[in-house]
Amino acid sequence: MISTTNKYKNGKGEHYPLIGNFIHYYIIQNKIKKADVARQLGIRPTGLNDYFKKESLQFAILWKLSLALKHNFIAQLGEYLPFPYENKREKALKEELAEKNAHIQKLEIQLETLREMIRK
Repeated sequence: MISTTNKYKNGKGEHYPLIGNFIHYYIIQNKIKKADVARQLGIRPTGLNDYFKKESLQFAILWKLSLALKHNFIAQLGEYLPFPYENKREKALKEELAEKNAHIQKLEIQLETLREMIRK
């Protein structure tokens, strides 16, 4: 007989954040009115409350919530994954930091050379 349960619930011990709780927590912590969020999404407040009860949400709903609340839930959820990920901005910042560190090191060498010249 075919199982009628949702396949994502049949995980192999894998734990993932419950999206509904995740969104609800953010709204409460930031003291955002649920009615305002529901209005921005074009749904009733009871529909928004239904989202809070769900373990999983469609990507489109998560996207719309991110836009309505001006918060990147997708990236925040990605931080819970056990795999490291660097976005383009982070890579550019790391490269810039490495360049600045190399420049600082050159300046420190020059400074030390000047100090030695002054001592003589």
